[in-house]
This record gives sequence, C-alpha cells and structure tokens, in this order.
Amino acid sequence: MRSKTLQINIFEKRAFTALIAIVFILLGFYGYFISKSIVNVIVREEINNDVVVVSSAISELEFEYIAHKNTINKEFANKAGFTKLASKRFVARKSFAKLSLEN
Repeated sequence: MRSKTLQINIFEKRAFTALIAIVFILLGFYGYFISKSIVNVIVREEINNDVVVVSSAISELEFEYIAHKNTINKEFANKAGFTKLASKRFVARKSFAKLSLEN
C-alpha cells in the first residue's frame, strides 16, 4: 500500500513539473511574439514616415517639373538655338537579334 502511494506521488510530481515547464515555455513564446509585434508596429510607423517624406519630395519635384515645363515655348527654343527643319527624317533602329525557327 505504501509503494502505490509513493508511485502516485512520483507521478503527480512529474506531471506538476511538466505542467510548470509547459507554462514557462508558453510564457516565453508569449513574450517573444508580443515583442515581435511591438517591433513590427514600430517599423511600420517608421516606414509610413519615410513614405510621407518621399511623397513630399516627389510632390516638390513634380511642381518644379510643371513650372519648368510651362516656361518652355517657341521663344525659349529659339533663344536656345533650336531651328525649324525644312525636311524631317526618321531613324529606325535595326535589330541585331533575329528570330528563326530553323535552329
């Protein structure tokens, strides 16, 4: 009778130890995933800030482009030395690669 009581106590101690180990492992995973999610939120905020900065820079460049585009006209072209051509010639690029089904 005494040996069965000892066996039950040993089983209960092992089960309790295993449960405590599982709880600590789960708490470790919980902490890891919480810290990862916090880091991801911070990184996302930084990326959003970078997107705002880049969008602002692009908007400024577009504004400058439109301002310069509106200043180009025939008078500007004449001052820059451009002249009107009497006859127009177009250039076509020949392709060096040929597609063949005979290969």
